[in-house]
Amino acid sequence: MTSLETRTESRTEASDDLLAGAEAPRLIVVMETRRPAAEGLRIVLGDADEVAIGRGSARSVTRQGKAIELTIADHEMSRQHARLRRQVGGWELADLGSKNGTSVNGDAVTRATLADGDVIEVGGAVLMFREEGTQVRGGELGDRDLTNDSEPAAFRTLSLELERRCADLARIAASTVPVLVRGETGTGKELVARAVHERSERRGAFVAINCGALPRSLLESELFGYKRGAFSGAKDDRDGLVRRADHGTLFLDEIAELPEESQVALLRVLQEGEVRPIGAGDVVPVDVRVVAATHQDLANRIADGRFRQDLYARLSGFEVSLVPLRDRSEDIGSLVAALLPRVTDDAGGVTLHRQAARALINYGYPLNVRELEQALRAAVVLAGGGEIRIEHLPEAMRGYTPPATVPLRPEDRALRERLIEVLREARGNVAAAGRQMNKAPIQIRRWCRRFGIELAGFRG
Repeated sequence: MTSLETRTESRTEASDDLLAGAEAPRLIVVMETRRPAAEGLRIVLGDADEVAIGRGSARSVTRQGKAIELTIADHEMSRQHARLRRQVGGWELADLGSKNGTSVNGDAVTRATLADGDVIEVGGAVLMFREEGTQVRGGELGDRDLTNDSEPAAFRTLSLELERRCADLARIAASTVPVLVRGETGTGKELVARAVHERSERRGAFVAINCGALPRSLLESELFGYKRGAFSGAKDDRDGLVRRADHGTLFLDEIAELPEESQVALLRVLQEGEVRPIGAGDVVPVDVRVVAATHQDLANRIADGRFRQDLYARLSGFEVSLVPLRDRSEDIGSLVAALLPRVTDDAGGVTLHRQAARALINYGYPLNVRELEQALRAAVVLAGGGEIRIEHLPEAMRGYTPPATVPLRPEDRALRERLIEVLREARGNVAAAGRQMNKAPIQIRRWCRRFGIELAGFRG
């Protein structure tokens, strides 16, 4: 059993000392290749000065003053494997003479200054260093171990940005405010809708309908029901999906695909709290909470006259945008752990080769979580339930390279040239370059990552 321990500070106390609006450096245990069914772990570094990483009898985090000790139960890891230390130029990783070595982004290192998003391999554990993208305010968000996390699956994340959005959504869930979920295909919009329903504690059912999947001729009868004899083939009364969701939640997936005539009928339901089945003379009162979802730009559809603005106003009480998987790669390991029991009856017997783990984390996932699930489903079969190797993954993952860099604007090209000149003079010393450009060292490192500048090339 894994655990998250703190001997001297609680989760809240660990982040209380962070300055309001400060960046949040953090070390994340993304995946354990020998135990891919293990969930992820986030450690907010805050005001810590060093992190010792090594093998232990169980996964644990111990804080003592400004020092953190991370242990992982991994036989491929040495007892004293590696150490992170805060330096003037940023966080530096050093291998401590480990038996199996340490690598950053697939390259073996003895010492390296880390940049945001760097993937670190220590033994069979895959870690990630993050410092950009989200700010932490004192006491708001801190360490998190997803093992035995009580949140619904859709709300379980190590991404600070997504966690903050989920926290807002969890508060909204207890109300009757309608929710509009935006996100790319495969980001888990229905899972979020189900989580909202679970947190709402509404007594009725969760009823889902894909507005783009039903033929126009059947849409209103499916939504609102009908009376016997209302049309050819209507042999019995039918309640319809809206009435089945009475005192519950109606999930309208791909709401942008709802035909205009059905938009008018749905608007009446939301305004009046009643539904008129096809062929009925009387209305029937209903109490439904609506959660809608779309991957399309509703503002454009409204401008084009394809979606009613008054219906949008009724649906968008609270809007949340889901983060695409390529922007939350720290969650890959936790998603693998959650998906494995769905694709195999022996999730505990599956392991990952380091190269395969690296490929899973680095891939861009144009189809998001859905694509990850299908890749795992096939890989488990090809691996015979044992170790998943790189050859068991789809060709797209095996041969993936990041998209070509977008051409720089003239001002960015000038900045890049100036930065290279300064780094050359400073021999790659980030602190010295920062002083010369009147910028903090962390900003120099951000620019280097943005412009694809390797600091090692200026040293030696």
